[in-house]
Amino acid sequence: MPETIGFIGLGLMGRPMATNLIKAGHSLVVHSRSPQPVDALVALGAKRAETPADVARQVTRLITTRRSAAARLAR
Repeated sequence: MPETIGFIGLGLMGRPMATNLIKAGHSLVVHSRSPQPVDALVALGAKRAETPADVARQVTRLITTRRSAAARLAR
């Protein structure tokens, strides 16, 4: 089975990481709370997933990024 990477969380750190993976030729399935970064990665060739669970069902490797508790509390 070819490796497909799932990426959940496409914020300040996740979106550039996912973009680099696509540019390196990897197949990605992506999900994020905000639609804009998902749209941008789909335009580069990623596949959109509607939920985090949907990502996990479709991939052989999974990467998640999220804000730290300190960053969430500082808002």
